[in-house]
Amino acid sequence: MQILLISANNEKTPYPVSPIGLAYVASALLKDGHDVKILDLCFAEDIGSSVQQIIASFKPDIIGLSIRNIDNLTYPKSVFYLPAIKSVVDAVKPMNIPVIVGGSGFSLFPEAVLRYLGLEFGIVGEGEDAIREFARRYVCNKNVYPHTKNYDMGVYSIKNLAYMKDNRFYQNPTSFSADFARPARGLLDNARYLELGGMANVQTKRGCPFNCIYCTYPYLDGSRIRCRNADDIVDEAEELANKYSIDYIFFVDDIFNQPLSHAMDICKGIIKRGLKISWTCFATPKGMTPELLSLMKAAGCNGVEFGTDAASNETLLKMGKSFSLEDVRKVSSLCDDAGLEAAHYLILGGPGETEETLEEAFAFMDEINPRAVIAMTGVRIYPNTALEKISLAAGVIKEGEDILQPCFYISPTIGEERLLSMVKDHALSQPNWIVPGLDIRNSEEKMAILRRFGNKGPLWNMLKKRKKESR
Repeated sequence: MQILLISANNEKTPYPVSPIGLAYVASALLKDGHDVKILDLCFAEDIGSSVQQIIASFKPDIIGLSIRNIDNLTYPKSVFYLPAIKSVVDAVKPMNIPVIVGGSGFSLFPEAVLRYLGLEFGIVGEGEDAIREFARRYVCNKNVYPHTKNYDMGVYSIKNLAYMKDNRFYQNPTSFSADFARPARGLLDNARYLELGGMANVQTKRGCPFNCIYCTYPYLDGSRIRCRNADDIVDEAEELANKYSIDYIFFVDDIFNQPLSHAMDICKGIIKRGLKISWTCFATPKGMTPELLSLMKAAGCNGVEFGTDAASNETLLKMGKSFSLEDVRKVSSLCDDAGLEAAHYLILGGPGETEETLEEAFAFMDEINPRAVIAMTGVRIYPNTALEKISLAAGVIKEGEDILQPCFYISPTIGEERLLSMVKDHALSQPNWIVPGLDIRNSEEKMAILRRFGNKGPLWNMLKKRKKESR
């Protein structure tokens, strides 16, 4: 069967990110013998023309549409992506080809997205098993019922499937795969993403056991960590280096350092094979050890991005974080000792934020002085999170309110105007602060210039550190 997978994401700020989620789905379909192509619209100049051309030449039986994000999660510079994605759907609809939509963005708002796009089928959560089953049943029904709407028969019981029928929404129970194979890299434009994005993205695990109030990962991927085999991850890194000449990797799962033994096994594998790669990862401040950081450094790591989120003990607690300021201070010192650069993400303005906690956050980040502080203002409210319940109780949103359109929580104790003013004033005074929502050191044009000069990896490591005052 001919199956076309379309990546609708065209966000390139701060740099374009390769659609490996869709490449995982492609890998699963290829195992079943399907002929699969990926249409990546990230660099498309004319979306409608690109869609029509590939459909005319490839003649797909099924189209899978991936929605990575609903919006850019950035306040007050919020961008809603669905109007552009609807133009993709509108280009496909006249072809009378069944479209099944998926991706993390869709999975958060399945009913709202199906209604917005006017589609019938979607997959919530992991897509590999569900789309394989959808394709299998489609083929069977096409052979048995050649003159009917082929996918009407037998698909409605598939796990993870969401669908519209007679203008009513249905969602089947979700399940998570015990294991997931390597993505089909050969279907991606790896050279272009290396040139413009500066790295390749690699996933080492799925699932998150933490309870951050705003986070969607436990809902999307489950609350139990499912690790890939460490040797398979190193195999993938070796393939990227040898087959695609990619020498910089970003480990995209949000807690590379958990479980500790798994992270250490990956590092040991890279060292044992003598891979000449550089890499960066996301990590949690809690649980990092000198031994792991030493291994990371020896394995080519040159930077760690921490999901710190807040920088006062009061706001850390209210954001549902599992660590304290002392944990952040300790891991900052450990990174300095290991010779690894660090960036800390902050989400400012959440529950409990006041002028005092904000000043405390500024002072703390000045104290630990990381290479970069990446600050978001306001907290995007998503369904099935503790923040949604908090927002309802506080009257920030109303029961039944449409939060498909970007909706942010800002602590009423500080308010929008004061939050933005204080963050702007401090960020402009410090050379290592990036604030996407206020366009502070986040220019897509400047990033592109740095890439043209051959800079790889996350570009925050090129920021100047704040000079510490002498005592």
